[in-house]
Amino acid sequence: MEYFRHIQLNAHLIRIIGLDETCFYLVNGSEKTVLLDAGSGYGDLKSYIEDNKLATHDEIDVIATHGHHDHIGGADSFNKIYMNHKDLKVFKEFGTMESRLNYTHEFEERMGIKFADSMLPMTKKTLLPIEDYQVFDLGDIHIKMIPVAGHTPGMMCPLIEEDRICIFGDACGVSVLLMGEYSSNVSEYKQSLLNLKKFENDYDTIYRNHGSYVSPKELLDNVIECCDLILEHKDAHQPVKMHGMDFFAAHKVEGYGRADGKEGNIFYEDAKAEKAARAREGA
Repeated sequence: MEYFRHIQLNAHLIRIIGLDETCFYLVNGSEKTVLLDAGSGYGDLKSYIEDNKLATHDEIDVIATHGHHDHIGGADSFNKIYMNHKDLKVFKEFGTMESRLNYTHEFEERMGIKFADSMLPMTKKTLLPIEDYQVFDLGDIHIKMIPVAGHTPGMMCPLIEEDRICIFGDACGVSVLLMGEYSSNVSEYKQSLLNLKKFENDYDTIYRNHGSYVSPKELLDNVIECCDLILEHKDAHQPVKMHGMDFFAAHKVEGYGRADGKEGNIFYEDAKAEKAARAREGA
């Protein structure tokens, strides 16, 4: 069973895609190689990278965009692991074997695979901190980590400066999830997006970790608009279900996309909108 496939995006950037269709990005610099996220931890990702000679350096560090199971679960096989420490509680809850198996269970019946047979244990390595706007120097490539709290408190967007590529990941996308105790309310999330917007002249291309993996630049403005619609109680408020959980969609959806054909949406719990409304009224 081959758990992964890959696509060479440019001379030093490779997208690796897992069986659950979540992807992560291998970046080869002249002095270092890093992996931006590492999937859920099923399969032997390190051997896949080695067998296909994808990395130009023997040691590979993982830079996790946030602490959810499908982004940091496979990090244990690699050299060092970096993550924003605002997501430590997220990682302790979602990085467990139980959480990762619960996530992959929805794919098992469809694919006929037992992910538990190849799942790595929860890493016991020290998670090294990522500071806001920290730059990772790979030699000829530099990656700036932009904080975009919302989906999780420590969510970060890697900006590959020389390539003018920003990986929005789960921070801003087709259906941003705002749910549970760790995500921001809509008002707070909007402020994070406005901060990200300060960097829009530094990138030309947006990559993500799910779905189509690539988005037009208007994605950011479309999601900011979703925040405004929710805050003003003018959004579609359409009931939707994802990963077995119930949400409301800011814009009406048909299938996996927006009914109006545009890209960018927010799936949120009502509590996130109510908190946002109260914050707005008290401003």
